[in-house]
Amino acid sequence: MIDIPESLRSSLVYLDNPDDFDAIILHRIFMGSEPERLTCRPITDFSEKEIILRYRGRKNDVNLRDFVIRRTGDNCLLGRITYFDLNPRNRSVEIGFLIAPEYRRKGYAFEAMRLLLRYLFEELGLNKIMAQTGEYNQASIALLKKLGFKQDGRLRQHHEVDGKIFDDLLFSILAEEFNP
Repeated sequence: MIDIPESLRSSLVYLDNPDDFDAIILHRIFMGSEPERLTCRPITDFSEKEIILRYRGRKNDVNLRDFVIRRTGDNCLLGRITYFDLNPRNRSVEIGFLIAPEYRRKGYAFEAMRLLLRYLFEELGLNKIMAQTGEYNQASIALLKKLGFKQDGRLRQHHEVDGKIFDDLLFSILAEEFNP
């Protein structure tokens, strides 16, 4: 397990390594949060044993890193934030996040994203961070724009929700654009 640097802590939230129990809770949050709205990728409901094995296996993958988002003070599990598809040659990575419904629109996602962006740019030396979201997800679009992300493109008819196909929007932020 990798030690969590102090830069991944703030007065509101901190990012931490997930344990087995966290992995199960996060999967339940994901499955209970209309997962088809959260990702355009295939959705599978795993058993608790499968969830634990998947998270443990991901800990050894250098191209991705899962963090849990905890509230500072009471250590309450708020959600997760992940970076994946790390490309050391281009110094780029994609990120994704999930906040439990009862903790949304309270500033936790913004603060967790800000901490992760600072870590990726300043400590890992990356140049570009990307994110993808459905065109219907106005909350995620607003969050990305508030953090300084710019829309790079559109994946046409890429994301099916409730029998309707939506576009997905591609966003990125460069190291020179980030304001910690």
